[in-house]
Amino acid sequence: MATIGAGIVVNGRMTGDEEVAVFGRVEGNIALSNRLIVEEGGTVVADVEAEAISIHGELNGNVVAQDVVTLHSGCVVTGNLRAPRVLIEEGARFKGNIDMDVDLG
Repeated sequence: MATIGAGIVVNGRMTGDEEVAVFGRVEGNIALSNRLIVEEGGTVVADVEAEAISIHGELNGNVVAQDVVTLHSGCVVTGNLRAPRVLIEEGARFKGNIDMDVDLG
C-alpha cells in the first residue's frame, strides 16, 4: 500500500495499480485500478476513479468506483458519486448526486 503522509501535499495527476491511503492532501486527478482510502485528517480535492473508494476524511470532487464507495461517519464529501454500490454511514456529510444505475464493467 502506498501512503501519502499527513505532511505531504500532492498536486497533479496520480495513477497506479496499488492501494493508496491519503493522510495528507491531494489536488488534481486520481485514477487507480485498486482502492483509494482518504483517511481521517486527509483531504482530496480531485476527481477520482478507483476500484473502491473509502472516505474517512474530506473529498471535494466527482467520484467513480468500479465496485463501491463508502462514506464513513465524520467524513465530508462534496461531489457526485457513481458506483454500483454506495454505503453511507450515519454521521457522514454528503452534498451531491448518486448514480448507482451504471454498468462500469
